[in-house]
Amino acid sequence: MVPKLDSRADLTGARKADIVQAKSAVTIIAVAILVLATVSCRKSDSVNDRALQPSRRSYTYAPPSPSPTPIASRVGQYSVTLLDGGSARVSDLVGHNKVVLVNFWATWCGPCRREIPDLIAIQRTLRDKGVEVVGLTVEDPARDLGKVRAFTEQFSINYKIGFTPQDAFLLFNGDDPRAPIPQSFIFDRQGRLVDSVKGFRRDFREWVEGAVNHALNNS
Repeated sequence: MVPKLDSRADLTGARKADIVQAKSAVTIIAVAILVLATVSCRKSDSVNDRALQPSRRSYTYAPPSPSPTPIASRVGQYSVTLLDGGSARVSDLVGHNKVVLVNFWATWCGPCRREIPDLIAIQRTLRDKGVEVVGLTVEDPARDLGKVRAFTEQFSINYKIGFTPQDAFLLFNGDDPRAPIPQSFIFDRQGRLVDSVKGFRRDFREWVEGAVNHALNNS
């Protein structure tokens, strides 16, 4: 006698296999999205405050070679609205015998938040050496002034905060309207670009200290 095949059992098994494969695919996609979110963010990204593990590798700073392309000089004419009142041209914020770190950020950007404790520490520990941190949010001062002020108070930010015009931000990042934040640019005492980084990096503190010390010793 030829045994009868149970087609319903076979179909159920196939469906279970499909479900397992679908769940595996969803898990892989979710992990990939999480990894990308820890590197940089754009305006549509949500805030994630989970701290990353600090870099434990030994770090030796090496300046970029060849030297970075200077920011277009016309960026200096743009006016930045300052959180504490008034405004300043970009050319007033860099140079003038100070080493300056310009950090582009936003309150809605999770990776930007992760950099803030390091920026606060850098401003506190290196200020007496002639180093200044300037945080320029890409948000709208007309709409987001209160939000940014509350944020700076919540995080006890001790460095200068301003609102960057969109056109100025484009000149900094190479005219890319979809460029991610955070972005950081380090200038020497004469206002020359020393180094920059786009997106979040785990060794951010070590990189900043290396680039800043290089600028202090070579300008």
